Amino acid sequence: MVLAGCWLQSALGFGLAIVAAPIIVLIKPEWVPVMLTVVALPLSAMNVWQLRHHIQLRMMAVPIVARVPGTVIGVWLLMTLNVQWLQISVATAVLMAVVISFWGRKFEATRGRLAWAGLVSGVMGSTTAVGGPPLALVMQHGEPYRIRANLSLYFMCSCLLSLAGYSVGGILNSELLWQSLSFVPISVLGLMLGTRSRGYIDGGRFRPILMWLCGVAGTVALVGAIWGGI
Repeated sequence: MVLAGCWLQSALGFGLAIVAAPIIVLIKPEWVPVMLTVVALPLSAMNVWQLRHHIQLRMMAVPIVARVPGTVIGVWLLMTLNVQWLQISVATAVLMAVVISFWGRKFEATRGRLAWAGLVSGVMGSTTAVGGPPLALVMQHGEPYRIRANLSLYFMCSCLLSLAGYSVGGILNSELLWQSLSFVPISVLGLMLGTRSRGYIDGGRFRPILMWLCGVAGTVALVGAIWGGI
């Protein structure tokens, strides 16, 4: 599942947590989200290096900065509100955004929209462990190679922020770190497979796959929240 997630994230720009987290949390719940974050960091860094000429650094600074208060808000919400209803609300919002995107008009990824997407991504990443869809939905009408490059940069910075938080909070210990690092070679293989798939995906299939994946992410998060309350 990690291999499939790394392949999808390299081919599309995101997808590792969406594919791997629902399975891993059933087998080794203590690995989520730390292990996926450790694996996603070098994967995102390698994608950033590959796609560095397509990154729009000034534009992406906005959602990266907005991610910080979003993460803080998400942690605060987890500590004060009913987690199940919070996760259901966030997942439902993502599904509604997917439906609106199918029927709505084409729009540009302005700095204001990217800021809101970064904020919501921080909240969603903290509460459901899936933070990619908000930003991907805002950027969906851009060029595939730019979306892929910009998302890779965003996730690299997000992983650094998250790992710093895990370290300060005492969640990341040496045993968990070494277990997580053992999956890094799989991420390299996933990168190779994903790189080979980009031409196929970019041939008019990028946006449909992106929308489908966002829908799956919202559904998985919604089912997981409901299941957790049963």
